[in-house]
Amino acid sequence: MKMKTCLVILAAMLMSACAAFNPLEKPQVAITHIKMAPANGLQQRLLVGLQLDNPNSFALNLGRLRYQLSLQGQALAGGSLNESFSLPANGRTEIVVPVEVNLLSGLGVLRAIMGSMQSDLDYQLSLTTAVENFGLGDITINKKGKVGLGSTAP
Repeated sequence: MKMKTCLVILAAMLMSACAAFNPLEKPQVAITHIKMAPANGLQQRLLVGLQLDNPNSFALNLGRLRYQLSLQGQALAGGSLNESFSLPANGRTEIVVPVEVNLLSGLGVLRAIMGSMQSDLDYQLSLTTAVENFGLGDITINKKGKVGLGSTAP
């Protein structure tokens, strides 16, 4: 009976130590470019380049991306990508994700973009991804920055 008690206490101590130690530093994300794909009826597809940087000393296995994008302070649209990929330890991965914009609901955004005399557009991105390592579940990364329409950022 004493052995079971010792094992239970040891397991509880290990679990509390694991809970206090967060092994994951969130990846960093930036939009590198936005390009327009051919329109399909009243739907316009944007292809958004994302650069993901992993500050951790171990690879991250990510999947099930969900994202929301705003341009020039106007909510644009969102999308999802259900492909899994690995983000190398202390490394970088670039991916392209589709964003579907309904042209009728996106008129305010298009007006803001066309009315902007700047070469760079302000963006706000919210990205949620499933971290398949360690059973950590979903993490959300928020990023604000500037991106050129149709070009690749330096």
